[in-house]
Amino acid sequence: MNKKFTKEHPLYVLSIGTKILVKDVMDQYLRTLGEVKTYYASKLTSAVESYHEKKPAVIFCEHSFPEGSALEFIEAIGGLDSAADRYFVLATEASSDSLVSLAMEKGIDEILVKPFATEDILQIMDRYLEKRDTCKQDWVQELRVAKKSFVEKRFQEAEELYGAAAKKHWQSANVLLDCAEFFLLRNQPQKCLPLMEKVLQDSPDHVRALHIYGCALRRVGRLADAAKQLSRANNASPLNSIRNVELAETYIAMAEEQVGVALKSDSESASLIMRRAQYLLLRKDFASLVTYLDSKRAYLSEAAKKEAEAYTVLAKKLGGLK
Repeated sequence: MNKKFTKEHPLYVLSIGTKILVKDVMDQYLRTLGEVKTYYASKLTSAVESYHEKKPAVIFCEHSFPEGSALEFIEAIGGLDSAADRYFVLATEASSDSLVSLAMEKGIDEILVKPFATEDILQIMDRYLEKRDTCKQDWVQELRVAKKSFVEKRFQEAEELYGAAAKKHWQSANVLLDCAEFFLLRNQPQKCLPLMEKVLQDSPDHVRALHIYGCALRRVGRLADAAKQLSRANNASPLNSIRNVELAETYIAMAEEQVGVALKSDSESASLIMRRAQYLLLRKDFASLVTYLDSKRAYLSEAAKKEAEAYTVLAKKLGGLK
């Protein structure tokens, strides 16, 4: 690396974890680069706080660490959008095809495997500078402006900017993916569907697109289609634990839907009533659970009434209900 970081333009680095990224070692490596300000976090909460406060350009994050993981950290900061001037390095003791798939899906820039040397860190910094220099295209700048509006809670403006970016850069998968994730976060799944259908038309096995598409389908009630897309994504990238939860919740919603169909033909079935109550509890819909059990109590046996009472007490406690 020929370019050194100066006091006027220092490099901010956040190192997350305890086992691989030993503080003294990292300081020794980074000191060769010039003016580098390094921050360390060993737990998820402190890592997220440091991220928002320090706004690091380069992040070294262990695959797993006390009270968290790299995947949880990425979710906590709102994802690694492709327009960000940031370089994310996943540090691990061993790589694998599944880990590489996860890194590609989540927008992780590269995987650093232990043991590593000073030269490895220098090469990472070179690649960070290369990425930074290429982030000057129109679509990058437009997405950054949109993201800034969202962060500053100018939601209507952000929606207009993301919508305009998607329309202008209809052929760019990066733009469509970032826009779709924004609309999903804003609980507008209908706007996600055509964007992801376009990406999947061009790249049928795009894991990130399959995941977003599946999540959007679930939120519009197309549960079977959602399960299909999430399963396809999971087969290609099985280490995404957050998707595993999404898939499990989709199957629960499908089961609840079937119970609802069964109740239409046998509305007084105590076993079906209690099964639906269980699904409401799983979904943490505590108010609906209390109301539902109150309305169905006449159809329950004495044993089922005791179970219903236990559910009611638990729901009120968890939901803060009176």
